[in-house]
Amino acid sequence: MKKLFSILAAALLGASLLAPAAAAEDLPQVTCEAYVVMDAETGQIIMEKNPDQVLYPASITKIMTLGLAMEKAQGDWTTQLTIDYDVAHSMEANSTHIALLPGEVVTLEDVIYGTELESANDGANALAEYFGEDGTIQSGVDKMNAKAAELGLTNTHYANPHGLHDEQHYTTARDMANLTRWALSQPGFLDVFTRTEEWRMAATNMQPERAFHCTDWLRVGGPAIYRDYVLGGKSGFHDQAGYTYVGYAKQGDMTLISVVLKSQHLNDNFKDTGALLDYAFAHYKRVELPAGEESHTVPLVGGGNESLGDVTVKSAQGARVLLNDAFTADDVTVEYSIPERYVLGQPFEATVTYTLAENTLQPTLLGTVQLEVSGLEEVLAASTYIPQKARDNSLDALGIGLGVTAMALVVLFAVRTIQREGGLRRFVARKTRSTGVPPDLKIITRGQTEPVPVQLPEWEQRPSEGYDSRTDLPRRR
Repeated sequence: MKKLFSILAAALLGASLLAPAAAAEDLPQVTCEAYVVMDAETGQIIMEKNPDQVLYPASITKIMTLGLAMEKAQGDWTTQLTIDYDVAHSMEANSTHIALLPGEVVTLEDVIYGTELESANDGANALAEYFGEDGTIQSGVDKMNAKAAELGLTNTHYANPHGLHDEQHYTTARDMANLTRWALSQPGFLDVFTRTEEWRMAATNMQPERAFHCTDWLRVGGPAIYRDYVLGGKSGFHDQAGYTYVGYAKQGDMTLISVVLKSQHLNDNFKDTGALLDYAFAHYKRVELPAGEESHTVPLVGGGNESLGDVTVKSAQGARVLLNDAFTADDVTVEYSIPERYVLGQPFEATVTYTLAENTLQPTLLGTVQLEVSGLEEVLAASTYIPQKARDNSLDALGIGLGVTAMALVVLFAVRTIQREGGLRRFVARKTRSTGVPPDLKIITRGQTEPVPVQLPEWEQRPSEGYDSRTDLPRRR
């Protein structure tokens, strides 16, 4: 159970009913089935259409392939790769490639630029072998799916490293935006993603020099499509996917990631992206929402629910959000989500979430910020409580071990004693003489339902008088 607190934005006392500066019909008209425009700084999605619809990515798949290669390389792209048969031939005939040949030795750097600029499918295969666990393409694909799971891309699955059609190779606009945000953090990715100049691949042991070129018309095209604010991008196409595109754009204090999936016709992916980004830069502004003044007291308890005192939960910082110009900070609602108790040794997550009311222009979720907990150290310093997690469990293990050892020694001593007494029957006979237990003592043995009488030899049943302690035998008369 959590306490939920809803208040208006901390900087304002009341909400105002303002006439919107933009209407739903003013949104850009696009051909794509799904799109997302994301704030690269915070991950806030500011525009969306069918963001979680599962579609085929085509060659924008290579953003994952390139990102994993750069994550492994950590800036060192001098590694020599030897091309094998699978790299050169495990793809559709006539698909895009850079003519890699089996036995050819190439540098990682050349393959990276060929994969980005020429959308080379053989290059993507080579990169998958490079970062795969066992040097196969399939192990690279496994690594791609593992990274998708790690990043929380719940609607993404890869069947290959290049994006050629497969029913089990799919993604969503939201997942692609989150993937690109991660890839941009990998060493060297931004340099490759934003390159428009020709890249010349040095001659190899089997082929002469090759040249690769950028074909992203948003960055190198004519005036109808070109946008100077688009800094980087990757396009894709096949019949089932339609035309796809991921862009990286910057203007003023806004840096945006855009994704379009299944645009309808040639160059529509570029046109759709340009229309979306034109609208975003024209109608969105960055707004600073200050930290709320409200603070909340939460009881602090130990692992056994014993009360230790109180801690304070309060916003440590505000939020930087992008708002459509139809809205102001007046329209922002702040909602606190705070657990009723802080239990030592258990996760404690208190957040403040900024939202808009339902509307047709902008997604309602603006951002979520973790709340700061204060007073914890002071409460613990004033208490003699020792958290359970600090207990030295090794002492428990030591005690158990000593107990088991002692029991084993007792059993061993008993066995040795019985052996010295000449076996179980003689041991029982001697105990009979010393304790007075009748000689018809019955012993129950495993597998028998009835007790077995102990038949003692006649001489064993004699009184203890005359018994010679120097031997197991009675003194002969």
